[in-house]
Amino acid sequence: MKLDLVKIKAAIAPYLAYLPYVQKYWLQAIIVVFGGYYALKYLFKFIRLVYLHIIAHNLVLLKVSLPRTDSKLDSEQRTEKDFKEKVAIMAQLYRALYEIRELNLWNLIKTKIWQADNISFEMFVEKQQLNFYIVLNKYYQNIVEKQVTTFYKDADIKIEKKPYDLFEKHKSIKAYYMYTRKPYWFPINSYKALEQDPLNELANVLSRLGPTEKAGIQMIINPVKNNKWSRTTEKVGTMLFKNQKLPVHIPIPILGPILAFFINASRGSGGKTNAPGASSGDSYIRMLQPKEEAFKKIGEKAGQVGFDVSIRIVGVADDSAKATEITNNLSVGFSIFQDEFLNSFQNRRIIPIDFINNRLMKYFYNRRMPGIMHKTSLLAQDELASVIHFPDSRYNPISIIKWLEYKVLPPPVELPSEGIIIGKSVYQGVEKMVRMLPDDRTRHTYIIGKSGTGKSVLLSNMARQDIVSGAGICLVDPHGDLVEDTLQGVPKERAQDVIIFDPSDTQRPMGLNLLEAKTVEERDRASLDAMEIFIKIFGDEIFGPRIQHYFRNACLTLMEDEEEGATLIDVPRIFVDEAFLKYKLSKVTNSVVRSFWEHEYASTGDREKQEMIPYFSAKFGPFITNTTIRNIIGQAKSAFNIREIMDNQKVLLVNLSKGKIGDLNAQLLGLIFVNKINMAAMGRQDMEKEKRKDFYLYVDEFQNFATDTFASILSEARKYRLSLIMAHQYIAQLTKTPSGHDDTRVRDAVFGNVGTMMSFKVGAEDAEYLAKEYAPILSEQDIIGIANYKAYIKLNIHNTTSRAFSMETIWDPAKNTKIADILKKYSRMKYGRKKLFVDQEIEARLGIN
Repeated sequence: MKLDLVKIKAAIAPYLAYLPYVQKYWLQAIIVVFGGYYALKYLFKFIRLVYLHIIAHNLVLLKVSLPRTDSKLDSEQRTEKDFKEKVAIMAQLYRALYEIRELNLWNLIKTKIWQADNISFEMFVEKQQLNFYIVLNKYYQNIVEKQVTTFYKDADIKIEKKPYDLFEKHKSIKAYYMYTRKPYWFPINSYKALEQDPLNELANVLSRLGPTEKAGIQMIINPVKNNKWSRTTEKVGTMLFKNQKLPVHIPIPILGPILAFFINASRGSGGKTNAPGASSGDSYIRMLQPKEEAFKKIGEKAGQVGFDVSIRIVGVADDSAKATEITNNLSVGFSIFQDEFLNSFQNRRIIPIDFINNRLMKYFYNRRMPGIMHKTSLLAQDELASVIHFPDSRYNPISIIKWLEYKVLPPPVELPSEGIIIGKSVYQGVEKMVRMLPDDRTRHTYIIGKSGTGKSVLLSNMARQDIVSGAGICLVDPHGDLVEDTLQGVPKERAQDVIIFDPSDTQRPMGLNLLEAKTVEERDRASLDAMEIFIKIFGDEIFGPRIQHYFRNACLTLMEDEEEGATLIDVPRIFVDEAFLKYKLSKVTNSVVRSFWEHEYASTGDREKQEMIPYFSAKFGPFITNTTIRNIIGQAKSAFNIREIMDNQKVLLVNLSKGKIGDLNAQLLGLIFVNKINMAAMGRQDMEKEKRKDFYLYVDEFQNFATDTFASILSEARKYRLSLIMAHQYIAQLTKTPSGHDDTRVRDAVFGNVGTMMSFKVGAEDAEYLAKEYAPILSEQDIIGIANYKAYIKLNIHNTTSRAFSMETIWDPAKNTKIADILKKYSRMKYGRKKLFVDQEIEARLGIN
């Protein structure tokens, strides 16, 4: 086809008429074009700056923490290359976050002014602790939280009300932005090509900071449209892989593309060697394998989603040299992403004057503004994951990383909406109250944890709620603090229902008689319970079968006297005072008991009696000679009726402070209370089921009071509406007998019957045992590492035990010391007796007068 020059000249003739004007005004035309271009460019930047400044007030700071995953099982399953799979999870998260560009209405207008889908991923070190943050517009908060917890199920996300203070006043600050040296189509060295986790390189640098030094790494990402950049990247990768020359790019507006077009058109393709046996097609290329692999990565980047990325590093220290050292070390840390054939990072200041640069950096950093006044980089999802990803303790053993205090587990979906509040579940930013229904509480509650981990807080909070709700409770406290805390939460309307049993009040002692019984069945039960108590205290080897036989018959004999009653301090006297024995025996109607005294005991040799009598005196001596305990257990009539307390829903607070009355006395009184409550509960057999009111027995350090009665309560008391809440420190307390032997009956009864189980921080042996209860959700390390005032719990819900989940205890700080003092005075005056009268009664019972 021939060109028709005549037609071409005719076509351009109208334009040639303007040639003299172009020759005359070409300079002015260039100034107008370039001036207009840059004026619009910076006008758009200014409008975008104002817009970002306005929406900065809607920023939300999310702190992301993860639990340690360094249990023995995790370590055994770990391999060196597994870290790549963990970092790949973060790459998937970035890929998912790319979709937010479709959520903003402004993005329908494809402009760089309103496209503000900025999400900032940040690492911040203060006081030698490294924390991870996500800062974003509140508009995206829910979707981002869900995406993070989708990929990191154990992650805990908390909204920080106050942003962290990086640019501290009166400190030296060095701030730089990081960007890629080469064009965006060259990727950086990603985690896929590295032999170790790149996070370790940056974290190791940050771990060298002193206590007063700070550092921050900020990476703001904004998803960009894939079409153009991915096509260009794919094209460049193909050309490099074919060893073709890349087109020239001249970064000058308008003229640049024109000049580049002519330059590229004038360049030859060079020599060409076809593949062996081929006469056409692509050139036959030979290159080094590392170079070939590097060029393949360009193609991989083209197949991923891209983000416009602003990266900033800041070092804060007491002096300028140290701040400079921090940022220099961070810059060196970024060299791990360098690839000789591809790309790398370099640092710059916005303005090469620190005074101005720091203020600009502070402004952009705190408002999470992307690079308006500095260069940005276009990075794909794998590159972003390489720079910042959430840590894993198996592959990031950096001491400064702030791990989650404990592993947070989701609550069951069927959590009750009514009932007593025992704590709160906070999972993935959602807070739910953990409640227990009255019916579920009758399956009993078991609590274990070291001292100071939150057991008493939980018990006091539960007891306070029960008191306020009008329920009947008994709280047995071997330390005293729990009773004091609970007492200060008693409302005024329940003041008259409160009974405070304090054995240290020697001026007005309250009677507590274990051998107080009326019917034959109650006497049999009381004698057996009394025997169990002394077996618990002394052990069945010391308090052996023959002594038990003598003791039980003595108790039954004493209880036959309904006029004077029977007490524990009468037991030794019946063996040493023949007149007393003859008098009591005259009132015995039980033929078996009479037979024991008239035949078995009468035929006992003097030598055996001489051995047995001192034995009884030795065992009962500590209680008879101690004025405090003697004036309590020596009164024939108890100060209050446990059955009436249960049926009328009163509040009984038992203060058995060991520091005031001693370990042995506290144990004896606690055992008596537990047994009397169990007897009262069993006595409800004579009451219609519908009329039995709920009664809650709280026992702290319950191993001191755990006899076979506990097994009876756990298995039978449910139908009598007696609910047991028991707490102690470690499982071995349930298996050790006074003689030092192991007896697992109480432990087996607890774990075999209890409905709700919760554990605070425990030791290694207990964690091994509890891990079987919580399997497969929790490991031993999880159970050991839980924080104070946090617990793992298997909750009884509608008579079914749930899967284990995590819970925080709640503490009501309300205190009313004035009402507590009034209640103590009221209780001691109403239920206590003057010491003078009690002494007279005790002396008469002992035969002194």
